[in-house]
Amino acid sequence: MKGKFLIRSNAPPAQSNIYADKSALILNWLLQVGVDKEGFSLREAAKDIGVRTGLVQRVFKVLVFNGILQTEGVRTSKKFFFANPHILLKNWLQHYSIVKKCKMLTYRSGFQGKEELLEILKKSNLRQKVVLALHSAADAHGCKNTNLNTLELYLLDPAARTELENVLQLEPQERGYEVLVIEPYYKSILNLGMVLDKNVRTSPALLTFLDLYHFPLRGLEQAEFMAERISELRRICKNGKRNGI
Repeated sequence: MKGKFLIRSNAPPAQSNIYADKSALILNWLLQVGVDKEGFSLREAAKDIGVRTGLVQRVFKVLVFNGILQTEGVRTSKKFFFANPHILLKNWLQHYSIVKKCKMLTYRSGFQGKEELLEILKKSNLRQKVVLALHSAADAHGCKNTNLNTLELYLLDPAARTELENVLQLEPQERGYEVLVIEPYYKSILNLGMVLDKNVRTSPALLTFLDLYHFPLRGLEQAEFMAERISELRRICKNGKRNGI
């Protein structure tokens, strides 16, 4: 029995689940809040994030095994220390790609340009069912680095798709797009999105960075531009060049 216990305790914990929708809230908290803390407990993190302690424990176990978190103390007095935020971000980028995880629909519109489309959205009942994504989100964060005039939207409620198509006069387009509609993988993080410019919400900066990083249409260029100019990203990526981010 002792031999089996030792083998099991040395085995690496399952890792893929820590990048799922709910557990990603914990990763987001670490990179947004935990990075500034000298130490924190499981219960403190769970309460702050609003998730079960058991979920935090499973995610922290993987991160400790990978050397991203360090621990001190035992049981209820155990404290965690966030040692390598840039490695966590690097690992997250290796496990997540928007083009692999999200369904995307490309359209042309009967309206002219992103600004007109946004004005129509603001006046409609759909403004709470969509979130600006990718380049449109980067623009809303004040970090536009391309001449693209396309509109990219996360659609929070798939049942609203037909209504969105009617309101924006959308027609499917096989190549290129004027409007890109995305079914989100990280719905929980999107609920943390900011409200900008008359109730049109935008994807949080960290998720926008993650989405853009593997996006084929000038995504990496835009992600790197954001990382240089948004403080919450810059502090995570400050060692990124030498660590492959």
